[in-house]
Amino acid sequence: GPKGERGAPDVGIDGVQRIPGPAGPAGPQGAPGSRGPPGLKGDRGDSAALRQQMEALNGKLQRLEAAFSRYKKTALFPDGQSVGDKIFRAANSEEPFEDAKEMCRQAGGQLASPRSATENAAVQQLVTAHSKAAFLSMTDVGTEGKFTYPTGEALVYSNWAPGEPNNNGGAENCVEIFTNGQWNDKACGEQRLVICEF
Repeated sequence: GPKGERGAPDVGIDGVQRIPGPAGPAGPQGAPGSRGPPGLKGDRGDSAALRQQMEALNGKLQRLEAAFSRYKKTALFPDGQSVGDKIFRAANSEEPFEDAKEMCRQAGGQLASPRSATENAAVQQLVTAHSKAAFLSMTDVGTEGKFTYPTGEALVYSNWAPGEPNNNGGAENCVEIFTNGQWNDKACGEQRLVICEF
């Protein structure tokens, strides 16, 4: 028979978008990345500056409290001389060495220990004002003829009168200062003016 007509082209059906399926399980963790460069330094915070100021103020306060305490203790004694950080004060009493030493200790100081001509002159002024010799802190109780401070250290200054110390009578282990500022070794049991240093 005769050849039939050509059929119409096949028309496809438009695809419908499908809903995605569920996510699969997580993969293994990757290797850490390389460290980035450090950031720029930030401005100093106010709290650090404030902390520094507070520390400085605390230091000043402690120094002031210590100075005030020292001055308050010296008020127990009637008159005095100031040399640098030292204050020399005289009590209105005469005592044997050990009692004088204890009196100064209880007041927060020690017997006068002049370590320079200037300090010796300050102690001399107090001795002169009272017209009485005073004990100093030094002794040669440890070794005869070797006078030391209460700490045990050797003297850094002395102002012995001519011929002194002579250990007269074999029993002079303490030191007194005369109104002329010169020193003499003296028996510790004698009574002398009490001058303390703070």
